[in-house]
Amino acid sequence: MQNKIKITFLTGNKHKVASAKRVFDKYPQIELNVLKTQTVEIQSMNVEEVAKYTVWEAANRLKIPVFKMDSGYYFTGLNGFPGAFIKYFTQSLTSEDILRLLQGKSREVIVKESLAYCEPGKDPIAFAAQIIAKIGTKPMGQGSSIDKLIIYKGFDKPQAVCNYNKIVDYWNKHLDHYEKFAKWLVGEKGI
Repeated sequence: MQNKIKITFLTGNKHKVASAKRVFDKYPQIELNVLKTQTVEIQSMNVEEVAKYTVWEAANRLKIPVFKMDSGYYFTGLNGFPGAFIKYFTQSLTSEDILRLLQGKSREVIVKESLAYCEPGKDPIAFAAQIIAKIGTKPMGQGSSIDKLIIYKGFDKPQAVCNYNKIVDYWNKHLDHYEKFAKWLVGEKGI
């Protein structure tokens, strides 16, 4: 029987799990587990720094190899704000608030994602990906304040009103960090 690489995805986000599973299902030698647990997140605008510290702390506390994917939304018109602070941004501001902040400014947003992996006693590594999107002119649909506004290239409506499977397909096509990570794991472990 072939050995398996056992890794644990630290998340409670079903959308992140769905996106990851679409990639990892192509690699039968990787056994993906999901664990929703409290993690320590440092305060930094840099999404990679946040992800690396989180997995380093969790791997050493849980004594298992773990990975986590963090996102940052870097608004061009707001000089990169909120960056990795997107959760607090969307909890604090409505879609209308965001539109007021961007009035007369660039509506471009760079979505940066960092997938960080760590084994107990080792240094974390990260795989980065990014896409450029724009902010719509009016909120549509249900979801977070950003979901109701963000429009990805090739779409004419915000994420909140698009077919979910098409959004996940778009992410997996344009954000290749899960794929890079899976290939690295298989190559690194020689399985």
